[in-house]
Amino acid sequence: MGSGGVPNRTIERVDGRRGDLPTRGAKPNSRYDLYVNGEKVQSRWFNSSGRVIRNRDFSHQDAHNNHEFPHDHNWSWEKGFPARNPENLNPDYNLYF
Repeated sequence: MGSGGVPNRTIERVDGRRGDLPTRGAKPNSRYDLYVNGEKVQSRWFNSSGRVIRNRDFSHQDAHNNHEFPHDHNWSWEKGFPARNPENLNPDYNLYF
């Protein structure tokens, strides 16, 4: 499923490094999963225009030990540029799975 439960072709698997997932130009209504050294570290959902709308972090650096995993972030688009909301959200498994 893609953004907001919209069916897509497939879930795209990306094997790489943190920061390798796109913010635009993705397959419409899709989800991309990032794997680093075989571990899934992030999922990212895209709208019908192929722009990021949400991501889920399964792990990342947590120097202050104040993050719960997994957690989600919403993305917004202003003037054609993506902006990730820094607020950690509880995962929404109903709309983003």
